[in-house]
Amino acid sequence: MKKITTILTILFVTTVSFSQQIGDGLAPGIDNFNNPLSSGLYSGLNPIGRIPDTSHIWSHLFVIRHGNLNNHFQLQIASSYVENERLFFRKLAGISNPAWVELATRGANSFTGNQIIDGDVVIGTNNNVAKLTIQASPDGFPTPLKAISIKGPNSPENANSARDISWDFAAAGSASIRSYRGNNYDTYLQFLTNPNSASGNVPQTRLHINDDGNIGIGTTNPQNKLDVKGTIHSQEVKVDMEGWSDFVFKKEYNLPTLEDVEKHINEKGHLENIPNEEEVLKNGINLGEINAKLLQKIEEMTLYMIDMKKENIEMKTKQIQLENTVKEFINKLK
Repeated sequence: MKKITTILTILFVTTVSFSQQIGDGLAPGIDNFNNPLSSGLYSGLNPIGRIPDTSHIWSHLFVIRHGNLNNHFQLQIASSYVENERLFFRKLAGISNPAWVELATRGANSFTGNQIIDGDVVIGTNNNVAKLTIQASPDGFPTPLKAISIKGPNSPENANSARDISWDFAAAGSASIRSYRGNNYDTYLQFLTNPNSASGNVPQTRLHINDDGNIGIGTTNPQNKLDVKGTIHSQEVKVDMEGWSDFVFKKEYNLPTLEDVEKHINEKGHLENIPNEEEVLKNGINLGEINAKLLQKIEEMTLYMIDMKKENIEMKTKQIQLENTVKEFINKLK
């Protein structure tokens, strides 16, 4: 684009340098930029074929016309009367009137149509390390700093407002990062991949982040900080606890009798303070809580076993004493 700008600038300067003043030196006003025009300078008030810059109703026009009057070949360069850096050009051939093309300038630029770049795009740095390299800020610049902004719509809302950053592969599916807005200030983020079993390109949501920070894997409606629909395989899981079950071993703990335990089982069909099957199937289990409750039952069982051991020792002692008494009695009878 810089090369085109340079060529047009040289062409413009050369043409002006070797031309004579046109009329009184003022650009005549015309109402149609599409008509066959002679080489020269013109101005137009909302003319037909005007440039896309509508910031002013008047436009400047510079025309270079083919030397053969029978041919309608022109190079046109135009801009509006407004003090901005927007400059447009187009080439007319015959009766065709192509759209205007905006030239890149040193200021802010607004383009219409596809912009194709064969090469790397480097922003804010001279060190290009990829197809798109962005130096967001110099070292020491305060953060956070928005390096890339993708504008989304105000309407429609929810999933219909989704905008994707997509990786598309030839003869395969795509993967994408998707964001969309809710019906207020809430926003959502998703990560999608295409399954190998798919017959076409149908990316599916694998990870979903809610506006409240809840994360869902395999679900788009997480109700907790992390909801996973599927199997989790891990080397280690650490659960923070607010209490533990060692209170069972304290003297003031009221250990239920085995009769009470049996009665509860017969009436309820499960151990006391342990959720029943219906509750577990409906609500799942809290890993930390259920481990604490199971440990409580293990510690209670340990106390029962200690008591049973003491009773067994006492019974054996009494049995030995009874056997000795019987032996003494038999010896006296002899």
